[in-house]
Amino acid sequence: MIKSRAISIFILFLIAGLFTVVIGNDAITGEYLEARSVDVYVGACHFGSEYVEGGKEATVVWNINQGMWKGVSLRGLTVVAVVSAQKNLDIDSKTRRSVLYVSSRANQLQQEMLIDLIKQNYMKTLGQLVETKVTTINFQKSGIVYDVAIEKVLSLSATKFPCHNCTQPHQIWYSPLSKISNTAIGKSTIYSYQDKSLSVKWEIGQSINNIFVGQFSI
Repeated sequence: MIKSRAISIFILFLIAGLFTVVIGNDAITGEYLEARSVDVYVGACHFGSEYVEGGKEATVVWNINQGMWKGVSLRGLTVVAVVSAQKNLDIDSKTRRSVLYVSSRANQLQQEMLIDLIKQNYMKTLGQLVETKVTTINFQKSGIVYDVAIEKVLSLSATKFPCHNCTQPHQIWYSPLSKISNTAIGKSTIYSYQDKSLSVKWEIGQSINNIFVGQFSI
């Protein structure tokens, strides 16, 4: 009797463990990259001069390493959002407008799930979603270097600072638009965007400290 009960308890623990593993593998995790149109890490005077009239735009990149959404695998797919507001995004959440770009590598069901994933979790970040486009997204990471391109729409080359000791906390003036872990600061050397859907465009050809990188999970 005791032996039978012990075996039953063991089986229950085994089933519970397997269930936990399955649920854990379903979690969406990946790399997060955010580029602002102003320096997020800079001296106080420079920050002040940009704050009022700048910081109205941002690009957010979610590169999914693994996970499933509503039973559909999204592993290896990328979603990009470009956000614009009338004032600095740090203080303006009411006038935010955005365009969402979904990787054409995804099949139709995956595209639907990617869009649903973003709508269910990140609309506070994006504000009014003006348009969603399925397009070619090229996401490349080599060490601390990131390159993101969307055809003739977006070009972004960024480098993460090698360690947290490379930055002084009192000179980091912003936080990422979305909740992430292992947040680090970086710089972009190329950052340009142009799309009639959002009626904004920019081209930053110089190095600025406008990058957040980290990991996201859902």
